[in-house]
Amino acid sequence: MSVISFLSKTGVHEQALRKFFKGSVAYDGPPMFDHPLYCIGFFNRSGSNLLAGYLRATPYFSGFHEQLNFNTVEKQSADWGVTSFPGFIREASERFGKGQFVHGFKASVDQLMMLQRFGIPKMYAGGLRIIHITRGDLIGQAVSYQIASQTQQWTSQQSGIRADVDVCFDAKQVTHLVEAAQASVNGIAMFAELFDCPRLHVSYEELVKRPGRVLSRVARFAGQTGADWPVVKPGIERQASELNERLRQQYLTETRDKLL
Repeated sequence: MSVISFLSKTGVHEQALRKFFKGSVAYDGPPMFDHPLYCIGFFNRSGSNLLAGYLRATPYFSGFHEQLNFNTVEKQSADWGVTSFPGFIREASERFGKGQFVHGFKASVDQLMMLQRFGIPKMYAGGLRIIHITRGDLIGQAVSYQIASQTQQWTSQQSGIRADVDVCFDAKQVTHLVEAAQASVNGIAMFAELFDCPRLHVSYEELVKRPGRVLSRVARFAGQTGADWPVVKPGIERQASELNERLRQQYLTETRDKLL
């Protein structure tokens, strides 16, 4: 599938929210916020929660949770009496801003397209800016996803279904996840080019080794000095274990044998 065809597909979140808001999803007015809309562009298991934790510890940012997932939007909108998607964005930012200047969101490639189709960047002076985190080890990322999808422990702060879950290895699924992760990387990069959105690329590996350097880069990207941005140890920890490495090696062995 070409990257343009990939971007043209309407994701599950957009489909559900168009139905939930009965079509009241588009914004075409003047800016409501005097700063750009910042989103962490991500694919699952790329380190987005780790990056979000570092950013929330700064005096500039709040948010960067998965507030754009349709089930979260629907529940919070119903609780707040919100009847449009732009109304949700405004309400969420005001309620959860916690006194910080910028309230950001995490967004997958299909959610970025949803925001663009809905005209949400028009709500912000400066439009949309993307902090794009990727992971160099795509196989490790896919294995991590396969494990987390079975244990339901997506971060170290979650207990999961049970500690002794018997994780099933599926090489075909790992290959599919590698391809999906790469499609996401290419899709977000192309999205930024097509819609003229400034994009800062951050790697998971760089974030783990040099978080201070990453924060300095984000600060410059946001037009800030970052002098008062502390490098605070995040509340989540690395989850990879011996199981991750064992399944990674199993995938490499099986795939090499198949290719040869």
